Amino acid sequence: MRPLWQPSTLDPTQRLTFHHEPEFGSLRIIGLPTTGQAKSRHIRTHFIFELLPLTQARTPPYCVNQLNSIERNNPPRHPVTITHTWSVGDLCEAVRDTFTAVFPDELWLEGEIVGLKDHSSGHVYFDLIEPSTTGNRVDKMSVALWRGRRPSVESILSRADTGPLADGIKVRIRGELTFYAPQGRVQLQMTAIDPHHTLGQLAVDKEKVLRTLSLAGLLEANAALALPAVPLHIGLITSDGSAAYNDFVDEIASSPYPFNISLIHSSVQGADAETDLLTAITVMSEHRVDVIAIVRGGGARTDLMTFDLESVARAVAGSPVPIFSGIGHEIDRSVVDEVAHTAFKTPTACAAALVQRVATFNQRLTESSRRIVALAMNRHDRATALVSSTARTINDRTRRTLDVTEERLGATKARVQGLARIAVNRETQRIDRIVDLIGALHPDRVLARGFSITRNKNGEIIRGTVAPGSEISSETASSLITSTVTESHLRQTEETND
Repeated sequence: MRPLWQPSTLDPTQRLTFHHEPEFGSLRIIGLPTTGQAKSRHIRTHFIFELLPLTQARTPPYCVNQLNSIERNNPPRHPVTITHTWSVGDLCEAVRDTFTAVFPDELWLEGEIVGLKDHSSGHVYFDLIEPSTTGNRVDKMSVALWRGRRPSVESILSRADTGPLADGIKVRIRGELTFYAPQGRVQLQMTAIDPHHTLGQLAVDKEKVLRTLSLAGLLEANAALALPAVPLHIGLITSDGSAAYNDFVDEIASSPYPFNISLIHSSVQGADAETDLLTAITVMSEHRVDVIAIVRGGGARTDLMTFDLESVARAVAGSPVPIFSGIGHEIDRSVVDEVAHTAFKTPTACAAALVQRVATFNQRLTESSRRIVALAMNRHDRATALVSSTARTINDRTRRTLDVTEERLGATKARVQGLARIAVNRETQRIDRIVDLIGALHPDRVLARGFSITRNKNGEIIRGTVAPGSEISSETASSLITSTVTESHLRQTEETND
């Protein structure tokens, strides 16, 4: 079937809506013009028709009318009369032919991949979207990559190291725009891809995130955290059982140190990767681990998109625990690498760094222990030598002191002995004098000198007066005289006279 209208210069963004008689519903006619100037004020173009039935329609609105001319500046004010009835097949064929005429060659299309499905037949289906900047509307185009074209596309991606097609990747692809009648939809049949567009867009997005983080002061936030001297408790975030997991754990296990690894499984690419990583970082940050290690194996640049996301980077930067990254890409650094405490090329290198830090501390501890032992032994030897020297000094001084003391004691002894002899002689003489005095005062000596001792009848020595008639006895040196007192007088003395 020939096209209904030839291309014109209608504005590509212009959409014209015309209405036919109400009983048939509403007919919206969307212009798809091509280049070239119209020679008159009448425009001829191809159109895609979208029939919008009214709820009150009496007849299914499957009718379209061939419009021979439309005034650009003065569209008809009255409903267009529908005079021709199309079959669905004829209409689909007409639309397909129209697309062939408007887009005779392949075209380039850019957008973001969503809803990618790898069919068991080998075909790949996905949509390219372009979110609106002003609202929630999303423009979408269905894309099919047939099995026969797939090897060439994958070869292009492999040579550029961009990785396979996946949701979330922004691409620029080439293909043929077709109308797929069985589903009544427009579809782009993909034939090629521009990997440099994807890489460039990834770089642009990455730089945008880095600028945002820099303005927020988050690039050095995690790096500013103090790393424990002995990080033996490691919080590991990776895909459980993956090559990255095995490489990391094997490196840790081969060390002689008692590491403790707490694992939280997380997807590292794909639709669930962002949510998994955010959850894992949050949970691990709340545990008492010394350091968090986020690792994944090698892969294409697009496989690392999750690690360039601002949300993941903010979670890493804001963690209160130092985070080591081992993303496993030899060339590019992800945004997570930039905000992590320390970044490494591979999971093995990340684990080796932790082992080395503990080994370094252990070495310093060993060296410190040796220095302490050497210092203690040195001080012990010095103390022993000092004790020996002090002992010798004490012995020498003691001997000298003893000698001096002995000499002093000898002199003192001699002096004491001399003084003692003098004192003894003096006391002996004094005692002799006392003895002589005592001997002179002995009653017998007194009696011998003519004195007598007078006693009363009771034998008591009379020292005072005696009553007349008292019987007394007087003892002389050679006799005892008994007398009776006839008269007694007080003897006059100087004291009495006084």
